[in-house]
Amino acid sequence: MKNIARLLFSFRGRLPRAAFWWTALLAGAAFGVLLLALEAAFGPHASLVLYPPFFWIVAALAVKRLRDRGRRPAWLLVLLIPIAGPLWTLIELGLRRGTPGENRYGQDPLEVRGDYLTVK
Repeated sequence: MKNIARLLFSFRGRLPRAAFWWTALLAGAAFGVLLLALEAAFGPHASLVLYPPFFWIVAALAVKRLRDRGRRPAWLLVLLIPIAGPLWTLIELGLRRGTPGENRYGQDPLEVRGDYLTVK
C-alpha cells in the first residue's frame, strides 16, 4: 500500500514508461467510474471533489516520467503551447525510453538493483 501511495502522490524518483501507461490508464478509468457514480447519485456538482486528487496524480506521474527522461519538471510548461505542446508531451512521456543508468534524479527503475552474491 505504501508503494501505491508513493507511486500516485509522490513527486520523487523516476517512473518507467510501462508503469506510467498502466498507472495513467487505471487512474483514468477509476476517475471515470467515480465521476459517473457521483454524478448519478448526487448530481453534476458532486464530482468536482474528484478533480484535485486526479490532477495531483497526473502531475506526479508526469514529473516522475520527465525525470526518467532526464528532464526538469518545468518542461510541463510546454503544455501551454497549443497543439504542439500536448503532442510533444505525449511523445516525450509516453513513447520515448528513459535515460539508461543513473541520472541526477536517481537510479534507473529498470535496472536490477541487487547482486545475487549480496547477503542482507
